[in-house]
Amino acid sequence: MYRSIDCRLIKPLLIGVILLAGCEQQPHLVEQRILQFGTVIDVSLVHHDLAKSEQTLIEIEQLLSAYRQSWHAWEDSELSRFNLALGSSGAVKVPASLLELITLSQRYYLSSNRLFNPALGKLIAAYGFHGQADIDEELIKIIQRDLPTMADLEIQDRLAISRNPHLQLDFGGIAKGYAIGLIASHLDRLGFEHYLINAGGDLITSGNKLGKAWRIGVKNPFEPGAIASIGLLGKQALFTSGNYQRFYLNNDETVHHIIDPRSGEPSKHISSATVLTSDPVLADVAATTLMIDGLNNYRSLAGSLGIEDYMIIDDQQRITISGSLAGKIELSAGLMVTIVDQ
Repeated sequence: MYRSIDCRLIKPLLIGVILLAGCEQQPHLVEQRILQFGTVIDVSLVHHDLAKSEQTLIEIEQLLSAYRQSWHAWEDSELSRFNLALGSSGAVKVPASLLELITLSQRYYLSSNRLFNPALGKLIAAYGFHGQADIDEELIKIIQRDLPTMADLEIQDRLAISRNPHLQLDFGGIAKGYAIGLIASHLDRLGFEHYLINAGGDLITSGNKLGKAWRIGVKNPFEPGAIASIGLLGKQALFTSGNYQRFYLNNDETVHHIIDPRSGEPSKHISSATVLTSDPVLADVAATTLMIDGLNNYRSLAGSLGIEDYMIIDDQQRITISGSLAGKIELSAGLMVTIVDQ
C-alpha cells in the first residue's frame, strides 16, 4: 500500500509501506518492510520518480526471495541440495548461484586467520539451529573430533570435492552482507543515489535521507534498546554480530549459533561485535570473526581483514572500540569504554 501525503502535513506513519512525498519535483522517501533471511528487511529509497521507486521495491522483494531459494541452509534450496549431494558422493558440480559465495568464503577463511569458517553447517545443525528443536549431543562430539574447514573443500573447474564427511556449508556469516551488496549494486545501476537497506540492524546506506544523515542505532546486547547511535552519509555498511540473536538454554547454559571453529563450541566471553566499512560482505564477515576471537588478537585480526572501525562488547558489559569509530559514534552512558588505536 502506498500513500501520498500533502507536503504541509508530513508526519511519520507506522505502516508496512510508508511514503513521505514532498512537493512537486521534490524527492520522495518510500519505505517497505520485507521478511526474508529470517529477519525483517527495511528498504528506504529517496528518489523523485515515485513510480520507479515503487517498481524497484517490487524487484527487490523478488531478488531477496530468489536469494533465499538459492542460499537457505536447511530448507529446500540450491545450497541444501548441494550439501546433500556433496555428503553423498564427496564431489558435486557447484551451482552458479553458490560459486562466488564459496570463493569469497575461502578467501575470508584465510584472511581471518581461519576463524571465518562456513564449513560448519552440519555442526550448527547438530546444535539445533537448522530448524529442528533438539540438540544432538552425540553428533556434536563426533564432529568436534574432526572439525571441517573451508580448506577441506576443493574447487576444480566448478567441481566441489570434500575431504571431510562432516563438511556442510552454511553461509549465515556472509549471505546477508552478500545479499545486501547485490541489492545495493542493483540500486546503483538503476540510478538511485540515496537509500538504506536494513536487515535486522545489519545495513548499507548510500547518500542521505532527504538531506540528513541516516540515523542508525546499535542494539544493546543486554537489554532492549540501543547501546549506541551513529549518523551515516554516503556508501557505508554497518554490521553487528551478537550472542543474543539466535540462542537457547541447555542445562542452564546459553547456547548461541556463532561457533568457534577451533573448539566446535559457541564462542565465549563476547556479547557483540560491530563493524563499519564500505563493503557489506566484509562488514558481515568481520563482525562474525571479531565475535569469535573476542579480545585475544582483535587488532591483528582487524588489520588482516582491513577494517578500522569496530566495537567489541564483552559479557561484562565493557566496550572496546577503535579510535576511528569512537570519533563517529555516540555511546550510551554508564558502560566502561576503552578506546584503542590500530
